[in-house]
Amino acid sequence: VGKSVEVSHGSGLPAPIDLDEGRRRLAAFAEPTRLEDWAGPVAGPAEIEKTFGTKRSTLHDWQRRGAVIGLLKGERKHVFPLAQFVDGRPVEGMAQVTRIIRNPRVAWQWLIRTKPDIGGSPLDLLKSSRLDEVLAAAERDFG
Repeated sequence: VGKSVEVSHGSGLPAPIDLDEGRRRLAAFAEPTRLEDWAGPVAGPAEIEKTFGTKRSTLHDWQRRGAVIGLLKGERKHVFPLAQFVDGRPVEGMAQVTRIIRNPRVAWQWLIRTKPDIGGSPLDLLKSSRLDEVLAAAERDFG
């Protein structure tokens, strides 16, 4: 009752910078990272067909339905993180996750990072048939 409020007066936001200056500043501290360095082992459609026997048309259908995550490498080529496959098939529940997290890169990064609140990485939990926990966490984080 009757507490006083302290009002702060700051200097505010700096003036906006133009796009070229923003890119220059970003380049000063950003380091290019190979996709494999953050996504883990990946393979293109030909390698997946050779390794798992999965036809390219099947792989692309899975990707279209969100059952597998394809990451853009270069301008048009997609590669597929191998950790999302179990016995040559997509891990169960991936399509439900990608309906919540629409961006493939964001979804993959989220799936492979350890989340202490669920006791591991969402991908490991999917592989342990703990889909409900993963979907609840995805909804909390992205829903």
